[in-house]
Amino acid sequence: MRKLIILSVILLAVFVGLVATADDARRVEVAEFDADGNLLVPEDLDQWVFLGSSLGMGYSQADFDPDSPGMFQIVRMEPQAYRAFRDTGQFVDGAMLSLHFYGSQNEISINRAGFVMDDLHFAEIHYKDSERYPEGFNFYNLNNGDEVATEIPLPNECVECHKRDGAYDGVFVQFYPTIHEFLPEDVRASLGDGGDHQGH
Repeated sequence: MRKLIILSVILLAVFVGLVATADDARRVEVAEFDADGNLLVPEDLDQWVFLGSSLGMGYSQADFDPDSPGMFQIVRMEPQAYRAFRDTGQFVDGAMLSLHFYGSQNEISINRAGFVMDDLHFAEIHYKDSERYPEGFNFYNLNNGDEVATEIPLPNECVECHKRDGAYDGVFVQFYPTIHEFLPEDVRASLGDGGDHQGH
């Protein structure tokens, strides 16, 4: 009987430890803000984890112009948030994703077909905080050279679009095949051969 009690206590301690670990993994503390609530631009943006890219992507019906394909859009995720997502399959509170918009150019150097990235035009950061935002996420605009990214007041169209068309937790994971393997099984099943390519 005594051995059974000791074993039960040990199992309970292990269980509590696992729950605590899981809870701890549900938030990362990387983002910093100024007195006005705007996001201080992280110094390591160039070291964030690549999630996906697109060229000339738009959210309304339009013919693709091969002579002027639009901008390259590059999506990255803050490394600690990426590790938490990989381990839990969740965008934890404190997670940040960046979207950088680069121009496109051709016939530069030895290139004679297709397009390569040009200079950076602007960027935005997608930040999650379930206590701070009703929908979990909000957006911050970042102009070149700025040290502060300005919060977009709520409600805004960006959040509504992501809430409506994001395949998982208000994020357009349907466009990021590099992380599909970490998504919950039902979400992966819903994406099928790459997901619904309608929307933001």
